[in-house]
Amino acid sequence: MQDERKVKIAGIHLAGPNSNKTTLVIMTGRLGEGNLKIDSIYDRMGALHRLFSDDRLFDVLKTQAPDRIMIDSPLTVPPCVACTRPSCPGVNACEDIAVAYMQMLVESRQGRRRKKLINPQTQRIWDVKEWFQWAPSLQEPTYSANKAPLVVRAMTLQRRLNSLERSVQLRETSVPHVLSCLVDQLQLDHDLAYEYRAFEVGRKRRLEWLTLLTKQGFIAKPEDDTVIVSVEGFSAFIAALVAALDLSNLCKQPENQFFVDQGWVYLPELACQFPREFQDPS
Repeated sequence: MQDERKVKIAGIHLAGPNSNKTTLVIMTGRLGEGNLKIDSIYDRMGALHRLFSDDRLFDVLKTQAPDRIMIDSPLTVPPCVACTRPSCPGVNACEDIAVAYMQMLVESRQGRRRKKLINPQTQRIWDVKEWFQWAPSLQEPTYSANKAPLVVRAMTLQRRLNSLERSVQLRETSVPHVLSCLVDQLQLDHDLAYEYRAFEVGRKRRLEWLTLLTKQGFIAKPEDDTVIVSVEGFSAFIAALVAALDLSNLCKQPENQFFVDQGWVYLPELACQFPREFQDPS
């Protein structure tokens, strides 16, 4: 029997530790009942005096105690980064299961696209597993120069959350991939997936997303459009939406614990009740 209580979910857009662009969105309600609403937005969560950005983020999550948290940053590192072996035999001779599996994935699919070498120093299994499913622009390696500091920060935040009496596990998502999934599954204009960050039309596109998600019953109508003012706020909002989808079993799940341990990116996998236009019973 479904729990009738309202759930509380959180979405985090994680920025660099020296940036003030980290944003947290809290939502409450229940997906698909027209009452999932944006409860609060914490933006510009940089360092404040002697309080580090990580401390501010942790304190809010500790106080809010959400049922599920999605973050738009990788939570695991590639096999070579995680490796503790005293000597390295090289990729081809490596006994690590993850490295071997990555090589198998590339070898089995080389006929679909020009063969590329894997790099287990920067890529995880998920990166390689999804290599052939997405536009190249979406497939930035997990441990690239841009992402590596975020991975370390996200993993540190998880360790902080592990210290709570009621430990909360972060789950990983990717906003560009989420939007690509939604435009395909809801049969929307593909420009919506790519132009939400554009300088000239970005805000307009983000408003279109907010209007669409409201009309089709994913969320309740917001009181204002604060969440679309910045790309960071919108990204945190989309991450929170994925948390709601995941709680409703509308995200693709990992096949087993191995994929969880190596790093899994939760993306929408919508059932037949969406899209639909929500009808207010009142």
